[in-house]
Amino acid sequence: MNVVLSRLVWCGLVLAVPAWAAQKTAASESQAPAQQKQLEQAISTQQGEVKRLQGDVQKEESRTHQADEKLKQQDQQIADLQRQLKALQTTQQGTGHP
Repeated sequence: MNVVLSRLVWCGLVLAVPAWAAQKTAASESQAPAQQKQLEQAISTQQGEVKRLQGDVQKEESRTHQADEKLKQQDQQIADLQRQLKALQTTQQGTGHP
């Protein structure tokens, strides 16, 4: 009786283990698309963030370029005013005005 019971248990295990493994594999496969979708969504989110940051960098570079141009213009104006002042001082010294 014990031998028959043991054999029945073994037969049950032999039949149950592959079925259990198939269920586990099916569950894993059904999770794989969900995980893939999550990864794709995370990648998409990160790509959006990268594009936003690239846009921010371009805006900042544009502002920097504009500020540089403005400084060059101001430097040119200062140089022109200094030349005018020097010419005026030279003229005044030539005429004897203090």
